[in-house]
Amino acid sequence: MTATGKLINTTALLALVAMLFALVGTAPAQGTPERTYKVTVTNLTGGQLQTPFVVAAHSGSTSIFEVGSSASAGLQSLAENGGVPDLVAELEANPRVGDVAVTGGGIIAPGGSAYALITSAPGARKVSVAGMLICTNDGFAAIDSVQLNASGVTTVVYGYAYDAGTELNTEAYADLVPPCDGSGMSGTSNPALAENGVVQPHDGILGIADLNPEIHGWSGPVIMVTIELQG
Repeated sequence: MTATGKLINTTALLALVAMLFALVGTAPAQGTPERTYKVTVTNLTGGQLQTPFVVAAHSGSTSIFEVGSSASAGLQSLAENGGVPDLVAELEANPRVGDVAVTGGGIIAPGGSAYALITSAPGARKVSVAGMLICTNDGFAAIDSVQLNASGVTTVVYGYAYDAGTELNTEAYADLVPPCDGSGMSGTSNPALAENGVVQPHDGILGIADLNPEIHGWSGPVIMVTIELQG
């Protein structure tokens, strides 16, 4: 074989190797399997009932809420009225959100826990959770955009209380959903109480009406979220 022939063959071989490396380099992202996680939410408060929590796996380019921005309609419904289905529907309609689940067992009492199983697929490797602090006007507990760990190491994250900025904090039973002083889960937004604010850390219970800071108040995180890889 001539030197020219050897050069042509070598060039072709190098081009083939480069093409194979390119294919191998993209294969893991396309072929990464789905993973299932158990997401457990524990109520850390002494006297705040909490609704079931919405759990969503999503991309890094979206979130359930942003501090300093207006709450979405779904988040407003959750934070004011315990509208879990409304937030679920909103998230399911978002193309940047993968799986959406709700913790089972109903209302989470102080010290109680509930969990949901969530499936994470390529492009949806973040997880967020949100649930209403029932004895508030528009308070919710949440964690935002936590990276799902694929190594099998259990992740524990603490979530804080936020104010949706959509309803004035009257702390009056007449303006709260019934589970705060009775049973059931219902309630509608009162336009007269519209705040037109933004999501921000919650100021806590001030005791200005029916709510008692010693019972309904909190200090520090209000939920603990445990994330465990199932398979």
